[in-house]
Amino acid sequence: MKGYVYGSVARGDVKPNSDVDVIVPSPNIIWLDLIDADHKFIIQATPNSTPKAYIALDSEERKVISFPLAELKPSEEEFYRFGGIIDKNQLIKGIRIPGINKDLELIIPNEVGHEAIPLEGNEDLAVKLTGVSITTILQRERLLNRRKEKGRTGTFLSYVLRPEESIQSAVRDLFKENKFFRRKIDRLGNKR
Repeated sequence: MKGYVYGSVARGDVKPNSDVDVIVPSPNIIWLDLIDADHKFIIQATPNSTPKAYIALDSEERKVISFPLAELKPSEEEFYRFGGIIDKNQLIKGIRIPGINKDLELIIPNEVGHEAIPLEGNEDLAVKLTGVSITTILQRERLLNRRKEKGRTGTFLSYVLRPEESIQSAVRDLFKENKFFRRKIDRLGNKR
């Protein structure tokens, strides 16, 4: 299983309260339950999005590993590039890459740290530096602006696992109970 770190760690604009977010795009679901965790949960942001399992390594959810439960759509993969994503070797070498933070600033790493410029008005530059489509840039910009105005937006499905519950059994139960969850798992490549 290969993992990637995304967000502020990948961009290099880490602050003392920054999260450490890791994604494993192609997990073996059987191994997920062997990870020692503070708690585990499953999120499906919208009925059309790929469900993901999350393993929080701390109670504040500042160290979280996420695992798609089916193959990610290209637009979902772009979400990670939007914020910046690097692999283990890049992390070890100290490589940082451009990405966009939650404050809608385009972070451009340099030799002495990074430069932060507003995304608004610089969308074309963001496309060039991140490799993310203009469609995704504009969608994420609208979503993050809406969150700033209205607060955190809701999610379609949020399931917190009981301490003794395995991710496998939670996926089986959700598969039986929720037709939208089932459709995404079936359509995109069941990993149960």
